[in-house]
Amino acid sequence: MLITEQNEIISLMPTARWDRPQQLFGYLEEEEAVALEPLLGGTLYQWLLDEYDRLRKLYVDITATTVRPTGKAKQDPRLAHADVTERLEQIQQGEYRNIYEEPDGRTKDVPTSDLQAIRLIRICQQIEFYKMLSHKAGLLTVSFNEGGGMNMVSADGYEPADEKRMERVVKDAYMSAGRAVDSLLLFLESDAKKDRQFTEKWSEADAFYLHKDLLFQTARVLNEYLDINGERMAYVALVRDIRFCQNTYLKPRIGGKLLKTVVAVANGESEYSEIPEYSELLILLRTALAFYVESRRTDLPPVKERLARRDSMADAQQAMETACAFIEDNISAFGKAAEDTPIYNAIRTREEREAKAKTFACATEERFRREYGQNGRKLFTAFPAVSRMPEIK
Repeated sequence: MLITEQNEIISLMPTARWDRPQQLFGYLEEEEAVALEPLLGGTLYQWLLDEYDRLRKLYVDITATTVRPTGKAKQDPRLAHADVTERLEQIQQGEYRNIYEEPDGRTKDVPTSDLQAIRLIRICQQIEFYKMLSHKAGLLTVSFNEGGGMNMVSADGYEPADEKRMERVVKDAYMSAGRAVDSLLLFLESDAKKDRQFTEKWSEADAFYLHKDLLFQTARVLNEYLDINGERMAYVALVRDIRFCQNTYLKPRIGGKLLKTVVAVANGESEYSEIPEYSELLILLRTALAFYVESRRTDLPPVKERLARRDSMADAQQAMETACAFIEDNISAFGKAAEDTPIYNAIRTREEREAKAKTFACATEERFRREYGQNGRKLFTAFPAVSRMPEIK
């Protein structure tokens, strides 16, 4: 579990009054397994659980930006209980103190790796808590008692929330969870491009930001061709459709070898990356692929979904024809990667057919010249064999 303390819950929801957070553990555990672990992948998730235990023992409270020590200093009220308002303001600013006090009063630098791990854990806590609240808000307002059935939960000094406010809470929690998910993916993506502290552990997850086997390797690239509002989770949800459309619609038309080369060009890992025709082909294929993916989207309203499926499929087929025509017109520019592709074979078959037709035409013309000569009249070659019946008089 990545949430085990009351102050962790309060830092996420200052108005919360859960003296015994273990009452929420069942709900939190469910969201951690369903909503969080798939984003992190098994390896990173298990590593983060171990880091959570280590960091809590080392710094006491990882919710505060004032990273605090263990030992005798834990008993110091100034260290063990930071001001909640100050703590929340610092958390909202995403800042953490770079030093913490040791029991003897000395200060010690907090390793950057620890600060990054704390930041990652905080984002994960937001995801599972707000997901839990958006899904279980109704269950948290009732109690189930033996003999008494279900009752509304109330407390002195608080007025029960009406239905409208409950709906607002659910909506706000849902939006907060969505923003936290995108923050998580952005954080890990940024780390993968710079420090790579979590990249190797994260790379096995379906939500890994970089898919080098696809024409759309990242959410940013996909957003240039398909409107996903820049949301990483929208990209994650479409990865399977992207892979399906790429292998089902593009690969049979242009061949696996050429497609693999274009994907390598997209990743900047091919000797053909500097050839302009490959850059143009990459744009054409991405355009066609985006339309194919759009035709399979199910996250649209029913009417828009039907229109999207119909129009996008027609646009995809047209874009694919344009790409194939471009390959045919520039077949020599694509080098060996284009050999033995369906388009290359079609060109070669057509050339062979045209060559055969030309050879046949030449042979026919030669035979005509032998039989009719230059003036086109039938030449005398031999006396015809004539059989006549006796004339009856």
